[in-house]
Order: sequence, then C-alpha cells, then structure tokens
Amino acid sequence: MNKLKLAACGTDCNKCAAYKVTMEKDLKEAEKFVEWYRGQGWIGENEGAEAVLMKNPICTGCWNITDDCFWKCGCGSIDFRICCEERKINHCGECDDFPCEHYKKWVEMTPYHEKAMDYLLSLKIIP
Repeated sequence: MNKLKLAACGTDCNKCAAYKVTMEKDLKEAEKFVEWYRGQGWIGENEGAEAVLMKNPICTGCWNITDDCFWKCGCGSIDFRICCEERKINHCGECDDFPCEHYKKWVEMTPYHEKAMDYLLSLKIIP
C-alpha cells in the first residue's frame, strides 16, 4: 500500500493519473490522456497510450518539480505549491484563507479536485 503523498493542493499523488503515468509507467492511466494529447498535437492520430508514456516525465509531484517536467504540474496546482512555500505551510489546508477564491476556481474547473478540497477541509482544525 502506498503511503499518502500529499500535494500542496491536497491531491493524493498516488491516485493522480498524471503522477501514476510518470512514476509507475501505468499504461491504463496513460490511456486517459490519449485524446487530450492528440488534441494538443503531441501525439499522432494513430498513436495511443504507449506514445503518451514516451512523453514523460509528465508529473513527479508538485514538491519535486524539475526543469525537465513535462508540464510543471499540469493540473495547475503549482501555484498552490508556490503559495504554500511563501507562507511556510505544508499544504493549502493549513492556510487561514483556505479555501481561497483561486482554489475554489481550480475545483470548479476540475470537479475531480473536490476530493482534495474535502480532504483538506477534514484536516482543518476549527478553533
């Protein structure tokens, strides 16, 4: 069992398709990106999940961003990592302003991220 690898935004990286494609070379998860990659022109019309895997590294987690990362935390949560670093906190859930407007918009754009927000809200200690 994988230990929870918490991104600044509250996403468990071990459950994130982009992270699993990168770190585990998971062909099933790579399949989820095929249409999007085709739409971006990054793979050809006749290419599939194998071609997606060849485009790595996609995501090594927002706390491990390097110059060769494919999309610098393509989920958009790099802004959250930077904000957390500036505030010297471990994740957005430790912020007094959580959930901020930026975070709420991020969740609205990708409802999958509601899980991350719910998790961080569950960690928040109310005085």
